[in-house]
Amino acid sequence: MTIPSPSASTTRPEQAPGGATPRRAPHELLGLTSPAYGGDYNPEQWDEATFAEDLELMAEAGVNLVSLGIFSWARLEPREGVYELDWLVEIVDRLHEAGIAIDLATATASPPAWMATDHPESLPMNADGVRLGLGSRQQYCPSSTVYRERSAALATALAERLGDHPGVVMWHIGNEYGCHTAECFCPACAQAFRDWLGERYGDVERLNVSWGTDFWSQRYASLEQVTPPGAMPTFPNPAQMLDWRRFSDHQLRSLMEAEARILRERSTRPVTTNFMGDFPATDYWRWAESLDIVSDDSYPDPADPAAAHEVAWAGDLMRGLAGGRPWILMEQAPSAVQWRRRNSPKRPGQLLLWSLARVAHGADGILQFQWRQSRQGAETFHSGMVPHAGRDSRTWEEMVSTGQALTRLGPVLGEPVSAEAALVLDWESQWALSTAIGPVEVGERFEAARAWHRSLWEAGIATDIVPVGRRLEGYRLIIVPAVFIDRPELAGHLERAVAAGAQVIVVGPTGVVDANAGAVLGGYLGSLRPLLGVRVTDHAALTGQVQQPDPRSALVNRLSRAVGTPGAETWTGLEAVSEPLRRVLDRMGTPAPDLRAGGWAEELRIDEAPEEAAENAQAGQGRQAVEVVAVFDGRGGGADLAGRPAITRRVAEGAGAGWYVAADLDALSRAALLTLVCAHARLRPVVTDLPDGVEAQRRGSVLFLLNHSDRAAEVTGVVGTDLLTGGSCTGHVIVPPRSALVVR
Repeated sequence: MTIPSPSASTTRPEQAPGGATPRRAPHELLGLTSPAYGGDYNPEQWDEATFAEDLELMAEAGVNLVSLGIFSWARLEPREGVYELDWLVEIVDRLHEAGIAIDLATATASPPAWMATDHPESLPMNADGVRLGLGSRQQYCPSSTVYRERSAALATALAERLGDHPGVVMWHIGNEYGCHTAECFCPACAQAFRDWLGERYGDVERLNVSWGTDFWSQRYASLEQVTPPGAMPTFPNPAQMLDWRRFSDHQLRSLMEAEARILRERSTRPVTTNFMGDFPATDYWRWAESLDIVSDDSYPDPADPAAAHEVAWAGDLMRGLAGGRPWILMEQAPSAVQWRRRNSPKRPGQLLLWSLARVAHGADGILQFQWRQSRQGAETFHSGMVPHAGRDSRTWEEMVSTGQALTRLGPVLGEPVSAEAALVLDWESQWALSTAIGPVEVGERFEAARAWHRSLWEAGIATDIVPVGRRLEGYRLIIVPAVFIDRPELAGHLERAVAAGAQVIVVGPTGVVDANAGAVLGGYLGSLRPLLGVRVTDHAALTGQVQQPDPRSALVNRLSRAVGTPGAETWTGLEAVSEPLRRVLDRMGTPAPDLRAGGWAEELRIDEAPEEAAENAQAGQGRQAVEVVAVFDGRGGGADLAGRPAITRRVAEGAGAGWYVAADLDALSRAALLTLVCAHARLRPVVTDLPDGVEAQRRGSVLFLLNHSDRAAEVTGVVGTDLLTGGSCTGHVIVPPRSALVVR
């Protein structure tokens, strides 16, 4: 086993969204000397004796930050325009006196009952035209004038009263925007949608062209005829749906931005709102631009063997949203959640292990939902740092030990994660893909991006997640998975990266539509065709089994039994025709495993003949002929694709290359291809030859060894001091099950 040192020659300057000045790290903004630790705190749900006990328990657990007032609007403004803030100020005073900093919420996440009863038009309306009622949370229309006015007024009152309080170190705007009300179809939203379209297109004729409304006689004579895409007889217009997603995201984001402006006018404290990983309804690249600190809520399922990847995925995404800077975990479950059909608790040691994994992926704070487990309400059985059983429980013991461990990680604060691989993520492309009518129905959670990120994580490759507009200098490997919208800006960044020596893997379906959901004509891939030297001429998705086989019917149905249906399969076979890829497969097992893909495939054409490529190279255009790395071999559902290119490679000057993958490779096939491409990229894992279950990540000079398995793992070549225990590591270490070492 070897532990490569970070390469100074390939590091990139930390980038803030949009190329702005790099944001400051959370520990600088919050004055931390060790990672933030604590959770959501709701003292209004408990009596004075419990509050006094909480202060003692927080000291015992090492809590240094709590989020306060997230769902307190009903107590802060019990009647419209009447504020009762004294109780909150007293709690802030006492927490501050106890040495506990406060992430103070604007409390606008869930309106009080009077708003629903006195202003029923403020309630959200679903696509069927039904007003949603009071009794849960987030029962507001994002376009409601009343909600906007009252939320702004409450944020103003809190900022004026507590904006300069020494105990308040951060503002927490709203809570999990869009989690339950990501869109609203009421008359106010309909008018706001028309206004938004007017600003975007200027006039109705431009909208007609952009939406292609001559199809199905959808042409509009005025913007007043446009309505939200509510319940319809059949398929909606994909272009309208894409703009609706953009509009709905804008409406929610404008709520957050309005409160942020109010807070910044009255307070110097940083602002945040809690994200939810890759939540599909909100384009977090845009949201992050308005925040001082990026924070996340993350709830992997302990019953999922891939849950540790969920931790890594969310961490890398949050670090990307922060422009490469650290972020804060705002919520995780101390043990079990309550909202799945069945809810498994975290296993012994898993709370600390996953917390350390989040720090390894860039977190400078670990907070939970919530401090004290609720006695009543919809989250009664969602775990808390202080469970129903109190101190006499494994949960409490693990909360204390986690707090103690985090106090020793001061040297990690602000340190960067060094990654030489990048994965491009684009929310609008995912919206366009998920709202397209065909060729296949897909989910909304970046399935292709997650799959490729997991393959990198399983291989031990540290990875950044970046937007389509981010510069890509310094990356050795860049993956573009299913970026459905053709992005010329991205193509330019990739061209420059390949010219500098990077290996770029583009995975279909990419570059299929334009920014208005209109098909790219002349062959998909659009602006990426010059880089890759190929175009997609058609999609060849598999349907899967339509009818259950019936042996008795086959005895008599002489016509249908003779019909071949490769589309009824669920997988497609590939054959490696590149000798280097064959060698990779040979090293993976005896006999060598085969290459396979799932239900997605494409018909691919090479744009240049070899002699044309040679002439272009001689003319100084710097690109070689396209090499076919793998072909469809006719197995599975690929009978009609047999012999066609499935994976291609085009080398550019500087040894960089553009690879195209025309199928959704399975995990083994992705691993084989990545092994080959990483060899070309001279990209190595953070630590090589690790035992099964052990993940390695590096922040600055600090190495994290995370053992996700149920067995102790031996790792060699580790030298330094374990920050968690203070013990010396002199080359050979044992990492216990579901445990970690943090070596400096």
